[in-house]
Amino acid sequence: MIEKIVKEMTLKEKVGQLNQHLYGWQCYQKVNGKYELTDLFKEHVKEYGGVGAIYGILRADAWSQINRENGISREDSKIVITMIQEYIKKHSRFEIPALISEECVHGHMALGAPVFPTNLAMGMTWNPDLMERITHNVSQELAAKGGNLALFTGFDVLRDPRWGRSEECFSEDAYLTSCMTSAAVHGFQKEKNGVAVVVKHLCAQGGCVGGHNSDAALIGPRELREIHLPPVKAAIDAGAKAVMAAYNEIDGIPCHINKALLFETLRKEYDFSGIVMADGCALDRLLLLDDDILKVGSLALKAGVDLSLWDNVYLRLDEAIKQGYLTEEELDQAVLRVLRLKEELGLWEELNTYSLPEASDLLLQAARECQVLLKNNDSLLPLSSKQKIAVIGPNANHYLNQLGDYTAYQNKSDIVTVYDGICQKTEISPIYVQGCSIRGRKFDIEPALVAAKAADIVILVLGGNSTRLYQDTFENNGAVKANQENQMNCGENIDLASLELEGYQNELLLALKEVNPHIVTVLIQGRPHVINTVLKHSQAVLASFYPGSRGGEGIADVLFGDYNPSGHLSVSIPQHVGQLPCYYNHKHNGAQKDYVDMPGEALLPFGYGLSYSQFIYRDIKVPKAIKITDLLENGIDLQLEIYNNSTYDGEDVIQVYLKDHQASVVSRVIELKAFNKVKIQAYQSKQISIHLTSDAFAIWNYEMKYLVEPGDVSICIGVDSKHYQEFKLTLVK
Repeated sequence: MIEKIVKEMTLKEKVGQLNQHLYGWQCYQKVNGKYELTDLFKEHVKEYGGVGAIYGILRADAWSQINRENGISREDSKIVITMIQEYIKKHSRFEIPALISEECVHGHMALGAPVFPTNLAMGMTWNPDLMERITHNVSQELAAKGGNLALFTGFDVLRDPRWGRSEECFSEDAYLTSCMTSAAVHGFQKEKNGVAVVVKHLCAQGGCVGGHNSDAALIGPRELREIHLPPVKAAIDAGAKAVMAAYNEIDGIPCHINKALLFETLRKEYDFSGIVMADGCALDRLLLLDDDILKVGSLALKAGVDLSLWDNVYLRLDEAIKQGYLTEEELDQAVLRVLRLKEELGLWEELNTYSLPEASDLLLQAARECQVLLKNNDSLLPLSSKQKIAVIGPNANHYLNQLGDYTAYQNKSDIVTVYDGICQKTEISPIYVQGCSIRGRKFDIEPALVAAKAADIVILVLGGNSTRLYQDTFENNGAVKANQENQMNCGENIDLASLELEGYQNELLLALKEVNPHIVTVLIQGRPHVINTVLKHSQAVLASFYPGSRGGEGIADVLFGDYNPSGHLSVSIPQHVGQLPCYYNHKHNGAQKDYVDMPGEALLPFGYGLSYSQFIYRDIKVPKAIKITDLLENGIDLQLEIYNNSTYDGEDVIQVYLKDHQASVVSRVIELKAFNKVKIQAYQSKQISIHLTSDAFAIWNYEMKYLVEPGDVSICIGVDSKHYQEFKLTLVK
């Protein structure tokens, strides 16, 4: 059927199927509580005989200027989407519906939708199963509203925390990122409900030079293969039906015209048959390369970009054919891929009616599991409900500051702040004082000092803020125009030169310590900040990384011992911005890594995380040698026993790393190859088996071939990337 339609379509109709030019909120208006289609939308449908896709019909935020009054309610979403689809089909010769694409970075970015922890927070859980459950819930949310494409960040590996989009990354590590991304794809596409995931961004956007958003990735082909492409392959292997190209360039080639990346690697090597979507206005940015609009549009299409996003370049593909830049056969291949996806998702069929899912328990579980305990001197935590508590800090009771970027307009009543959560736990009502702001310098801290002096314990909630304000100004792709006046200190386009906590936050901590040394600092943030002062002057420190709408409840559960913290750092915490890059899996260099003025290693290592339990690893069994042929066929199994030597039931994350001692290329000092999150009852032990496939030992060798080389390696089993037991294994030819 699809092939027949394409043969009969006019050039203009074909171009229409490759376009996602409209901003979704331009398609409707709300008049006296009722929804009407706009003339702009109707004219666009008429001009192209249909629409390929529409982005963000349900989006409601500061950029779109959509809020509770003029936006589409959660309950009305399906009604409006159906109205739009019916109009498009009625005015399309072949009754072709549009793909409805929506941001689903940490929940659907729409009015009334649940807001889950950001990806960086979810990376701290080391729990792919939980990630799969969350994205399945988001998929059900989108399906119930009539949406089709869930835009989700899964490819970006965080290599520079100055980057404002750090919060969208799971980890600085390729393997952990791959596991979480694979799980997310499985969750989104678990059932045939008309929803597919669009995984972004292809590729290496997390390696941006200087931490500048959309800047070049100064990497070679081996770095691309070792760090940035593994999550891509994991997503494709998991069945991802769509990917989004990245803004950045690699070695001078913008990703949107990188045929080696989009065709040779993605389609041929990884056997990807889905669609490639452009990032917002990225095709128009190609005009910086060459101001010939027909030429750059043709380059992108030939490289493999099937579907545009808001740009003008793809509106003129018919002209490019007439001018000889492009053949109609080349255009047809992209049209076929778009229509096949529509057919695969059942857009021509009468879709089932889905109910909006419940997410409350899932929100709380995620909020609990993403908490990372960094310090707990003298077992100050967990707290008692009988203690007098002062809750202080800019993020203690600011309901938006714990949600991250790509968050829709929110009702305050739907969010549980840290102060709210603590109020539910204490017998004596806690005192709340803001103390200071995130970025501002002028603040009267005297009320905070008075409150702290009267309390047994101070809960000080510091960190960052990714809240877009309706008075902010934006780029045409929705990114905030960054300036010194922004209240945001994280999010898209909010890149930092320094990673110190901003404003008066450290000074507030030091002032409070003078009147009450019993301070528990909670860090709600979108990136790893430099926290030397916090770690030194707090008795306990909990890192939260934007825990979602029930974040305050999850934090309180950890603080009061109703949940035993199980999170581990998925990124290294630097001692100073001058140490960057500071990721754990750097290359061997044969020389010292320390600076003259400070150590070279991180303040806290990748994988680090404390618990109220004490876990003891014993009776570890690792083979001493294995033939490569046996390894390729069967892999190897590691055995150990874990004993929980405490009164608390707890969850532990066993981490398995590899050191390569004999390789044909320079290896990394250590690399994560497996992990297992297990629950162990108090004073009980559990036998654990961890399987490693041959992929754990394979490298991209001198000739850029992916294989297992003979030689000695070390298997390291431990609690983080610095603390482990090491076992030698010989790989025999």
